[in-house]
Amino acid sequence: MDYDINEILQSLLDRLSRVGEVDREFQRMIDDDPALKECYEEWCESNGYDTRTGYQDYVDELMESRDSVWDSMNE
Repeated sequence: MDYDINEILQSLLDRLSRVGEVDREFQRMIDDDPALKECYEEWCESNGYDTRTGYQDYVDELMESRDSVWDSMNE
């Protein structure tokens, strides 16, 4: 089964109010699902992320991007 890691992380970020909650939930998900973990490792490799921090780095990038959009709208 293929997973869309970008979509999963964006969905978690939309659903959960804090980045720390996203981190914990995604870590729980990959701990519980070996296929998701394998897909995540492949996603990290193809996107140049370290497997220990890849999802955190990606979520940080998403948050910065969203902040940038809001900053542009407020100017």
